[in-house]
Amino acid sequence: MQSVFLFALLAVNGWFFVTALSNTLYFRRSTSTPRVKGGPFVSVIVPARNEEDSIAGCVGSLLKQDYADYEVIVVDDGSTDATAKIVTALQAGESRLRLVPAGTLPDGWLGKPHALSQGAAVARGEVLLFTDADTVHEPESLSWAVTNLRDSRADILSGYLTQDYTALGDRVIVPVLYAMMLMVPLYLLPRTRNPRHSFAIGQYVVVRREAFDGIGGLEAIKDSMVEDMSMASRMKELGYRNVFLDAKKAASCRMYRGYRDAFEGIERPIYSAVGGRPVTVIALTVLASGVIVWPASSLIVPGLRFGVPAGPIAFSVVLFAVQWAVLVWDRNMPLVAFVLYPLVFLNLILILNASMLSTGFGPGVLWKGRRVRVPDGFAAAPEECPADSAGKAK
Repeated sequence: MQSVFLFALLAVNGWFFVTALSNTLYFRRSTSTPRVKGGPFVSVIVPARNEEDSIAGCVGSLLKQDYADYEVIVVDDGSTDATAKIVTALQAGESRLRLVPAGTLPDGWLGKPHALSQGAAVARGEVLLFTDADTVHEPESLSWAVTNLRDSRADILSGYLTQDYTALGDRVIVPVLYAMMLMVPLYLLPRTRNPRHSFAIGQYVVVRREAFDGIGGLEAIKDSMVEDMSMASRMKELGYRNVFLDAKKAASCRMYRGYRDAFEGIERPIYSAVGGRPVTVIALTVLASGVIVWPASSLIVPGLRFGVPAGPIAFSVVLFAVQWAVLVWDRNMPLVAFVLYPLVFLNLILILNASMLSTGFGPGVLWKGRRVRVPDGFAAAPEECPADSAGKAK
């Protein structure tokens, strides 16, 4: 049994190593430098609920784009703070900026999908950019979006932004976002037809209007806590092309402030993001514990080794540390995310299980004054992709 375990330990680390390197190279080879400064009209849609601390920075950066043809639509999702007042003040003399009230939340809808839907309903663009209110965009952000949408022939395009950190607490939690780069070959997203192999991050999602309308907008995913991933899955189910690239030069995002804020913020969607299935949480818990957290811990505390030879364990730790160092460098993560990487993945385990208990089996979690939980029968992606559905494969 010990030899089987050691073989599995090294094999999984080998997979992580190859996947991490291939994703890093893919980002460099496939992400285009922004060059398109005009063309298709772009509608930027920003859902905002109690975002008075960040909305001015987000909207201000979007109004300074070097792209010619665009509008910015901020959807006020029932804010009780000064969000709407700040946006109204920014509207003075700025014809490209619109403030749209989301209105009453209908039964069966979650807040963010509904806000995005309301923004899309009044948008005039051939291209839609959905972006969060805690993002700050570089002047070439829209040029990046249109250039890469064209070059990759994508219908839905997303990417990793630059993440800004505020404290030690979020420095050892937010990097869990990059665990996907260890496990999933992102270059296969546009090359496979399985809707389960799709990915998007709601901080920055670019969609062709034709494709968005082709899936019926957000109606089919109105109760999804991970509308970004559900939208990507839905599009792929109907034959559209999903691409995920390196968007760190397009915009940055300050998601959370401190440990508790980061823990609760990721706890809300992560169980839905892994499909809302306990078996997936168990598998990921065993994987992260056995391959990442335990080996490093057992070298520090020999009593945790349980008779397993130190040599293979040390080799697996070095192998993982090298590939994680590559991602820390490539994604501009703080150094502490490398030094304390077992703590990063221990937090991933804790958040996954807390999310399952609270949003899957419990009453849900409070998020910006609303209680949300995984809906019954939820699946982040369909079970299978209908062959040539709607004949829209690109």
